Amino acid sequence: MVEIIKREESDPGEKELIETVDLDQLVEGNNIFESKGISYLKVTHKGQVKRISIPIKSSGVSEMIDEFEREKKPVPPKKRELIKKDSDMGKEMRLTKNEWGFIFDFTDEAYLSETEKYQRDLGLKVVMLGIDLPIRDKEGNDITDDNRRLQVLKNMGLTGEHLSQLVKDIQALTQWQEDKENDFLVS
Repeated sequence: MVEIIKREESDPGEKELIETVDLDQLVEGNNIFESKGISYLKVTHKGQVKRISIPIKSSGVSEMIDEFEREKKPVPPKKRELIKKDSDMGKEMRLTKNEWGFIFDFTDEAYLSETEKYQRDLGLKVVMLGIDLPIRDKEGNDITDDNRRLQVLKNMGLTGEHLSQLVKDIQALTQWQEDKENDFLVS
């Protein structure tokens, strides 16, 4: 594989330089798309602020998100409703008369609750896959079960804010700034 590397500003307003890698081929076994970085978490202990540095990676995260979405994303219930031809929906559907139809009920309490749980579970899965260091028990054995890993992290004082920061940082490894509006965790 031949790499031609150029250093250029990613945006005239930004100070950070980004290397542009021009490839002339892709070779099996090369990990050119692997992204790794650091997530910094704020911790205050006895009045002193500390910054905890945690290695992160994005490898496998998008595949897991796709699979998780296919298997577990909640679908809102449908309800039968009279759609009036003069309503916004009727106009959008170009109705010439009032008609009964089935529409998704995005306000259903059970659906909203399921969606909240889905987003929380997805965020946790992203963190468990994206943390790029082993989580070990007191005897030094690797913990592989995600629920146990999460419990260990919580027992260590990891908060919801920390989890949100980790998810954001893992996404930022491969997502351009302007793509953040399509963030998979935004409702």
